Amino acid sequence: MREYMSQQERRELWHERIATFYDSGLSAVRLCTKHGLKPHQLWYWARRFRDEASHGVIPTFVSVVTEDAQTTTAPITLRVGKIEIDVRPGYDSRVLAELVHILVTRPC
Repeated sequence: MREYMSQQERRELWHERIATFYDSGLSAVRLCTKHGLKPHQLWYWARRFRDEASHGVIPTFVSVVTEDAQTTTAPITLRVGKIEIDVRPGYDSRVLAELVHILVTRPC
C-alpha cells in the first residue's frame, strides 16, 4: 500500500471512520483503541464534517407581517404600593417616571 493519500481519499476514509464511530455505539477512546486511531483525530474530523455541513445553510431574511396596533383610550392602571395611578394615552413619560421614583423612594 502506498504511503501517500490524496486529500479526497483521506476525507473519504475519515468520513467512513466517523460513520463507523457513530454507528458503533462505542466511546471514542474504545473505537480508536480498537482501530489504532487517535481520539483527537477522530474529534477533529467529526467537528470538521459537522462545521462544513452547517456552513451549507444559507441564512435568509423572512417576511414578517404585523397587525396594526390597536389604539385605545382606556387608561392603564399603575399600582405603586397602595397608590393607584391611571395613565392615559399622551402622558408625559418623564413626569410619570419622576412620580414613580418619588413614590418608590419615599419613606412610608
